[in-house]
Amino acid sequence: MSKVRIAVTGALIACLAACSGGGPSHDDRQNAFLQYVKDNSNDKAKIREFQSGECAKAEGTPSYNCAVSSQVMAMDRDFGHEMDGVYTFTEVSGTWKITGRVQ
Repeated sequence: MSKVRIAVTGALIACLAACSGGGPSHDDRQNAFLQYVKDNSNDKAKIREFQSGECAKAEGTPSYNCAVSSQVMAMDRDFGHEMDGVYTFTEVSGTWKITGRVQ
């Protein structure tokens, strides 16, 4: 049993090390997503129940691709989860921004 614990602990450490490799934090992704929604609708836009999964380093760029799910309210309309998808996050002048949508 101790070998299993060691293996699981090692896997968790490796995963945490990979996740902390300079990508955007959950709060960074949430702030960037809200700003992206506002930039593409209006300043009164809101997001609810923001969730973001793993991020993967984008090949050949200083960006990360991250899955995002959130309910969006903008332009006096409930868009629900229509904007869910994988977005590219890039750090620009110390602030994380969405610079593209993968899917």
